[in-house]
Amino acid sequence: MMVQLALRDTTSCSRLEQNFWEYHFGHPEVYQMLVQFAQEWRERRGSESTGGMKMLWERVRWEMAIQSSGTFKCNNNHHPFYARLLMDRNPELAGIFNLRKQRVQATIGPDNRTLPSGEHSYAY
Repeated sequence: MMVQLALRDTTSCSRLEQNFWEYHFGHPEVYQMLVQFAQEWRERRGSESTGGMKMLWERVRWEMAIQSSGTFKCNNNHHPFYARLLMDRNPELAGIFNLRKQRVQATIGPDNRTLPSGEHSYAY
């Protein structure tokens, strides 16, 4: 099933988000796979379960590499925007990903002021 993607004005976005939207509209199959994989996660783990977008992102890489004879690239800068987009456009996926504050407020997803810091701390 192919979902019609609405065009949006990206002139007020950060450059990272502009790149995301260009990629998103150029590769609608990536969004479709992410939705499918996230829904599959919820079906198997429960409707309140959380998962990682990075995990799904790597699965998309795997699937695209298997299906394609050429080189397919999935930029790591895009997956935070896909996490926001999936939860925004698919109510059944609300809360599936834990989001962090972005340096520049995205046009999709929650307000940065409601999110934890984007900084990661590692204990060694």
